[in-house]
Amino acid sequence: MKSAALQAGLGRLTDLDALVGPYGLVERTHRLPNQPGDPRFPIYSASLGELGEVADNVAESTRGRSARGEMDGAGGAVDPERAARLSVAEALERYATSVVQPEGVIWATAEELGDEALDITTLPRCSAAELAHPKALTSDVDTTAPMRWVRGWSLTRRRAQWVPAVGVWMHIPPQSRGERYANPISTGCATHTDLAQALVNAVCEVVERDAIALTWYQRLALPRIEFDAVPENLAPFLAKSRDSLVETVFFDATTDLGIPTVYSVDLTPHNEVLGQMVMCNTSLDPADSIAKIVRESASSRIAMQVPRDIPETVDEFLHVFHGASYMGHPGRRDAYDFLLGHDALQPFSAMPTLTTGDSGQDLALLVARLEQAGCNVVAVECTTDEARDVGFRVVRVVIPELMPLSFAYRARYLAHPRLYEAPARMGHPVLPEDQINPLPQPFA
Repeated sequence: MKSAALQAGLGRLTDLDALVGPYGLVERTHRLPNQPGDPRFPIYSASLGELGEVADNVAESTRGRSARGEMDGAGGAVDPERAARLSVAEALERYATSVVQPEGVIWATAEELGDEALDITTLPRCSAAELAHPKALTSDVDTTAPMRWVRGWSLTRRRAQWVPAVGVWMHIPPQSRGERYANPISTGCATHTDLAQALVNAVCEVVERDAIALTWYQRLALPRIEFDAVPENLAPFLAKSRDSLVETVFFDATTDLGIPTVYSVDLTPHNEVLGQMVMCNTSLDPADSIAKIVRESASSRIAMQVPRDIPETVDEFLHVFHGASYMGHPGRRDAYDFLLGHDALQPFSAMPTLTTGDSGQDLALLVARLEQAGCNVVAVECTTDEARDVGFRVVRVVIPELMPLSFAYRARYLAHPRLYEAPARMGHPVLPEDQINPLPQPFA
């Protein structure tokens, strides 16, 4: 549910007001009620309406089913006006990354494009067992199969590269066998008035999703964060969290990449619907990550407690909420024992703060770390006229070498080398494929 958070001054956020109204991109914003006992942050939703009426690819993706509500933006902040505008920013991001811009899209095979294209053999791949499933959701990567491509820019290789279009836009149904290698979700999408900051946010989200997947699949015993020191800007958020009936346990989920990442588990044993909920955030400032988790968990907790149907078998889980709802049931509390059942601690004061205060320098730092780790960081601009008119840029970042987040149980990309190599580099035991956590991903 969470997208790369927008960090912009309130003055620039007011420009988003031009997008709201009967004839605007966003129909309206409205405040959502906090759940009893949850942290009291103003949470707003921004409605995009029926996007399938104006975007053929969305209509094709939803197959005649209403898309209303599926791509609405959500925003939370201490200030209600800021929360409402952040919800509009997220709706704008979702719109821009869901409406395919056909100009500049070409059809070709990876072999035909050669070095001018992202090397699709480095993309996350499903294992032989996943591909052999009678209801397999993906096909293996095929360099000889035609697919659609869009121009991107490799920040690590410092040159243009073609990127598979189905890895850039949401709601872009595959039109060839070659395009069935993935089930696209919003990982790596971000918007901001500053292009460098948009790219920082997008890169951090890809790193965050990598940590989420590694933690759950490999059951990493992450150290619990001990707040031996609390920065002044973080104190109000922790106080708001502690004043609620939600107990949040924070863990240091920083991977071998060395980019500060915080994983958390909300515990509410009194709640008959949502006993556990997972959140995660990557930022160059760990205090910023924790503040975002506390703030955004209020939004996630609202969404997670909406009644919804869940398939009878885990094998059929496909939707963002399926695994999270299933694993949120209070009766499944023991599934989190690999995190909660040990005493390893990490003092908060020992977590590095890497931000420089300059978005360009922060981006350079991130790119340098990922390049050193052997990653190719490719960015594609998805900015639409609507975004450009209010001074916002929208981007998608693709980093094939990192582990993806997947909500589809039958397509967890269990053949990706990083799933087994990264835990070893981090000093954790490594589970082989047949011992990977069999429970569905609880993050939504």
